[in-house]
Amino acid sequence: MVITLAGAAPASAAPSRSNGKSNTVFFVHGFDPKGETAASDCSDYWSDALAHFDDEGWTGSLVTFGYYSGGNREDCTYKYNGTRGTSITTVAKALANRIYESYTSHGRKVDVVAHSMGGLVIRSALYHVRNGTSGFPPYLYVEDVVTLGTPHNGANGLQLLGCKTVFEGQKQCSQMTAGSDFLETLPENPSISRMGTEWTVVSSFWDATVSENSGVGVNASRKTQYHGSGSKTIDHTELKELRSGKYLGRVWTVQWTDWYDRPSPLETALNAAYWEFGA
Repeated sequence: MVITLAGAAPASAAPSRSNGKSNTVFFVHGFDPKGETAASDCSDYWSDALAHFDDEGWTGSLVTFGYYSGGNREDCTYKYNGTRGTSITTVAKALANRIYESYTSHGRKVDVVAHSMGGLVIRSALYHVRNGTSGFPPYLYVEDVVTLGTPHNGANGLQLLGCKTVFEGQKQCSQMTAGSDFLETLPENPSISRMGTEWTVVSSFWDATVSENSGVGVNASRKTQYHGSGSKTIDHTELKELRSGKYLGRVWTVQWTDWYDRPSPLETALNAAYWEFGA
């Protein structure tokens, strides 16, 4: 009797990295202190970004990921039924599994554009996938990540004081505090997916919620800081809203450039998602 043992089918090859506008883009919102509505109106939150990518001819799907249960959450493409007391790690697990189930497991890659705490969600997701944490998928295909005003090294202390006072130390507020166990766990070199991931981080000197240094406080492929002058300043919310115009800024790849006129934050995000700088 001859017995043939068939081995497990090999995993499919990772998608190739390339320039282009055909990737699905996940837009991940940030923390919202607004009562029961808590950032669940994805269409409103990301209206300028969605319009900009669409107007610039992005052909891939533009999807939103929401993670609060209150308010008008039905307009989010993908939803997780969480609260401000839900650990960012738990939200990250939900995002990672959604990307895996809907895209990675079918051999499809995605990009991620995240604002504020949303950047910590995707950073945590890729870290725990890379680390093999229980409950997270085995791997992901995420080609590019862009974070806009993310508190990589913690949010502004005064902002967090109000957050903790109003919500009595909600979990997410505590995790965004500089030096928290959550932030200390995440490596300074942000984790990458199985296909590699290019990270772009963006901050503003006029952001009262996340300092200009915290917003670029990881070893990313590219960093952009906006300084602003006169009426052309950029606050925390405007980092996800400004589509056009030029703003005084600087860029880091090996070292910081001089200050010069830079495209708007959303144009910077689109360019980072489009270009394969390592090619």
